Amino acid sequence: MTTLLQVKDLHVQFSAAGGGLFGLRPRKVNAVNGASLTLAAGQTLGLVGESGCGKSTLARAILQLNPVTAGQVVFDGIDMTQGRKVDIARLRRETAMIFQDPYSALNPGQRIGQILAEVLQVQRKVPAERIPARVVELLELVGLHPEMAERKPGSLSGGQCQRVGIARALAIEPRLIVADECVAALDVSIQGQIINLLLTLRERMGLALLFITHDLGVVRRLCDRVAVMYLGQIVEEGPVDEVFDAPHHPYTAALIQSIADIDPARRLPERPLAGEPPSPLHLPSGCAFHPRCPQALPTCSETAPPSHSQGARRHACIHPRPPY
Repeated sequence: MTTLLQVKDLHVQFSAAGGGLFGLRPRKVNAVNGASLTLAAGQTLGLVGESGCGKSTLARAILQLNPVTAGQVVFDGIDMTQGRKVDIARLRRETAMIFQDPYSALNPGQRIGQILAEVLQVQRKVPAERIPARVVELLELVGLHPEMAERKPGSLSGGQCQRVGIARALAIEPRLIVADECVAALDVSIQGQIINLLLTLRERMGLALLFITHDLGVVRRLCDRVAVMYLGQIVEEGPVDEVFDAPHHPYTAALIQSIADIDPARRLPERPLAGEPPSPLHLPSGCAFHPRCPQALPTCSETAPPSHSQGARRHACIHPRPPY
C-alpha cells in the first residue's frame, strides 16, 4: 500500500504555566516526545493510550494546528514541518478532523445546510449553483434526511450532530480524516452506528483514517493497525489482530488485559497496571514506562529502550520478545 502519512521522531513542547516567573527557569511540557508512525492510503490506524499521553496533541501537530518543536510530518511525500504556505494549504484541502463533542463542534446559530454550504464555498469544491444539491448528497451519505438541512444543531441528537460533523469533514473530499475521540460522548448504541458508518465510508471512498480513542474494543472492530502511545511516545505499532493477540510491550499488554468483558468466567488481570503516568514536566530517565513496568530491569531507568522491528510490527522495549 502507498504510504500517505509518515510521522518521524516528532516533538511538541509547550511552556508550562508560571514558568519564568520570579527568576525561575522556564519550564517545558513535553506533550509529544519523539513519536513516529505511518499510515497508508485507505488504511485505518487506531491511536490509543491513557488520557493525557499526547494523542490529541500529536493529531493537531500532524494537521499543523499545533507548532512542531522537532521532527517531521510527511504527507504524501512532502514535509509539512518546513512551513511552506503552499504545502500547508494543500494539507488543509486534503485532510479533515472530526471532534469529540458533536454539539460544541457545530455553530449553534447556523442551520445544518449553512454549516455544510460554508465549507463548500470556502473550499470551492463545487460551483455555487451546485451547493444545495451537494448539501443534500452529503446528508444522505451519512444517513441523514435532506430536511435536516433546515434544522439547527440544538434540535438534533448527539448521534445526528456527529453525523453532521462527519458530513462536514467529507465536504472537502479529504484523503485523510483525523477522528479525535469522535464516539466517546455518545451512547453505546449510537457509537455502533457511527463506527459502522465510518467503516462504510472508508470502503466506499478509500479514506485514510487516524482514529484516536482510549477504547481498545472500538479499535479492534474499526482499525487495520494500532499505535500505542505512552507519555508522548509510540511504544508499539502493528496490525490490530497481531498486537491484540500477542502484545510485545508490557504497557500494551496491560491495556489489553484491562478491556471490559461481561463474561463472568473471564478472570481479572493478575497484575493490573499500577500507578499513574509521570508528569510530562518531569520525564523519567531511561524508559518512560519503567516506574510502572512489572518487567523492568535496573538498566531500564538508565538507558532509552531499543526499537525492535519484525515485519509490520515495531515496539520499543529492552525485551526483544515479551517475557509475559
